Amino acid sequence: MKIVRSDQISISQLTVLNTSMILGLSILTLPRATSEKIGTPDVWISIIIAGFISVALAVICAKVSQRFPGKTFFEYNQQIVGKAIGIAFSLVFCVYYILMAAFEVRMQAEVIRQFLLDQTPIEVTMITFLFVAGYLLLGQINPIARLMEFLLPVTYISILFVMLLSVQDFDVDKLRPVLSEGMRPVFNGLLSTALSYSGFECIMVFSAFVDKPQKMVRSAIIGVALIIVLYTINSVIVIDVLGVSESSTLTWPTLELIKNVEMAGFFLENFEVIFIGVWLVEIFTTYIISHYIASLGISKLFRININYVHIGLLVVIYIIGIYPSDLNGSIKLGELIGNISLVTAGVMPILLLLIASLRKRRQTP
Repeated sequence: MKIVRSDQISISQLTVLNTSMILGLSILTLPRATSEKIGTPDVWISIIIAGFISVALAVICAKVSQRFPGKTFFEYNQQIVGKAIGIAFSLVFCVYYILMAAFEVRMQAEVIRQFLLDQTPIEVTMITFLFVAGYLLLGQINPIARLMEFLLPVTYISILFVMLLSVQDFDVDKLRPVLSEGMRPVFNGLLSTALSYSGFECIMVFSAFVDKPQKMVRSAIIGVALIIVLYTINSVIVIDVLGVSESSTLTWPTLELIKNVEMAGFFLENFEVIFIGVWLVEIFTTYIISHYIASLGISKLFRININYVHIGLLVVIYIIGIYPSDLNGSIKLGELIGNISLVTAGVMPILLLLIASLRKRRQTP
């Protein structure tokens, strides 16, 4: 793929895109998902281990992409595994990101209905969200990267600040004893974090636009490391203050924690509204990146103008997002996406790097 100068992104923008893609809904649901599986206060250990695994896989994604500068995953996978298998890989990638986009748009509507606009139909919220996203998507990758570069520091620091307001009720003794039931519960919780860390495989697509591909490994490590820090702090505070049993039964444990924050003499109240506002920005960025990658893949596979694909996918994503009859159905969609991510973020990159190394496949003229 020929990359013009206006489409290029810096290595810092790649890091921001990577982090923004991962950071989304999971900041609200991760404590519940992990505490259900683990059943002990050792949730934070599972999150850290899963984070290091994600770092390793992100490095693999960067390594395989470095072999094919200027080409996206949708192009170079066919050079490695052949046209038929490469097309199959690309289709799975596209379906994965379409489902991811539909999941994000549906869940943001569910949160808004429950905590902000309880009388507003989720259809209205979803359509409004999609229209705003569609406008940005028509600007292509460079405006998207610049917007993410501006938004991520603001949202990251704001989310961290609001969560740290809850430390007034923190008691480290509630996290003890560490590993009271051994490592088995910790390992049981690893799979439940699949969706929480999924998204770093976007490196294999955005690598084609990077001006300094030789620095992608460092970018991949930093991007996932930022998420590990935020997820660990979030899970430690939520599990400590609310407890494992309560966290496992609440749909949005992080929001329930923030609702109870009270700061005497502080000029702001209703911290959950502030948190949701900031969180919606991150959901928006995750959606934009998911939609863009799916559109780019379909455009490459079927040789269709990407702007037409953007518009067509708005309809497809809305239909998929509105299909679950209730919140439980939406959560099941998220579990399906987590399972698919084991393939897109784990199996595919490892296979591609292994086969490319054995066959000594690199960029061809």
